[in-house]
Amino acid sequence: MALCLLVTYSRGGYLGFLVAAALFLVLLDARFILLGIVALIGLYFVLPESVITRFASIGNMSDSSTSYRVYIWLGTLSMLRDYWLPGVGPGMAAFNLVYPAYSFNTVKAPHSHNLFLQTICDAGIAGLTLFLFRMCSFYRAVFSAIAHEKARTSRILQIAAVSSATGFFVQSMTDYTFYNHRVTLTFWVVLALSSALARRSRLEEGHPVWSRF
Repeated sequence: MALCLLVTYSRGGYLGFLVAAALFLVLLDARFILLGIVALIGLYFVLPESVITRFASIGNMSDSSTSYRVYIWLGTLSMLRDYWLPGVGPGMAAFNLVYPAYSFNTVKAPHSHNLFLQTICDAGIAGLTLFLFRMCSFYRAVFSAIAHEKARTSRILQIAAVSSATGFFVQSMTDYTFYNHRVTLTFWVVLALSSALARRSRLEEGHPVWSRF
């Protein structure tokens, strides 16, 4: 899977993976911070030059992929000035009915290339507020469980859950990650299992929740 990630040349994917890995190690043991710094330096000498160059182009507006996204975000923000409250309707079909009138530099796009902007487009500011509220509830529950969990296996799984979700959200800043329904399903399954893990220490052995697994 790591090799597949490398050959995608997805800089958003790279950032999401690095943030997820860093958070996982820090929550597991703060002493990994130093090891993480050493590992990042080591990656510079291990990764292929093409990957290093691709990663270093983040923020470079002369890069076509970067400028493409920035122009889409500008066009989407311009559109949301008029539709921030109700949105334009769910789905990419609705987005493409309205977006062309606001596109920046006539850049065409199937979606906003940002999960949070796309959520406003689909369901308005209320939809984004509800989504963020649900994510805050998830983080609060899992972090609380991590702080009080005594079973090492459960704690590792809880840390993995919150790290993977965080990496997903980092990558979602550069793409509409709910574009693929299989990815969407996997995301919500991870959150559901994480929520169950966060409650594990409060459930008695033989509780109906666990008897179903």
